[in-house]
Amino acid sequence: MNIKKIITAILLVSDGPMQHSYFQETFDIGHDELLNVYSEINNDLEKLNFGFEIVVNKSSADFVTVESLKNELTKFKPPSVLRGLSTPSLETLSIVAYEQPVTKLKINEIRGVESESSIKTLESRGLIEKSGIMDIPGSPHLYVTTNMFLNKLGIGSLSDLPLIGDYFSSTEEE
Repeated sequence: MNIKKIITAILLVSDGPMQHSYFQETFDIGHDELLNVYSEINNDLEKLNFGFEIVVNKSSADFVTVESLKNELTKFKPPSVLRGLSTPSLETLSIVAYEQPVTKLKINEIRGVESESSIKTLESRGLIEKSGIMDIPGSPHLYVTTNMFLNKLGIGSLSDLPLIGDYFSSTEEE
C-alpha cells in the first residue's frame, strides 16, 4: 500500500483539514511517522513544482497554495465554497460568524424566519458546526464557524472579520 499516494488523494478531495488521528488510525502509524510522510509529500510536490503544499498544524493537515503564488493568484477568482450559497444561507453564516456561539433560536430571531435549512447547508459544507449545548431547558445546540470558514475567507481568526457596527455587539443569548 502506498500511504503517500492515499494520504495525498484524501487531502486533495477533502473539504478541509484532515485530523492526524484519522491517518494514524487508518494506517496504524505513529505521529512522527505521519509527519515524515507529510514532509515527503511536500518534498515531492516541491520537486515537481506544484502550486500547493501540505500545511500541518497541531492536530490536522490540509493542502494550501504555496506562499510564493499568493500575489499572482489575486488576479484570478476560482470558484469558492461560498459560491452557490443562497441569500438566507449567507445571512445565517454571517450571524453565526459574528454572534458565535449562537443557538438556532437566536439565528431565527435575528433573521425573522426559520433557518433550519440554511444551518444544514452550512454544516454540510463544513462552514459551521455544533460546538456544544446550552444548559437550559430544551438543551439547544450552539453553533460556531469552523477553521474551514476562516481558511476560505483567508483570515486567521474571527478578530480579522470586518466590523459591522453595534447591531452584532452582544454575545448573550436571549
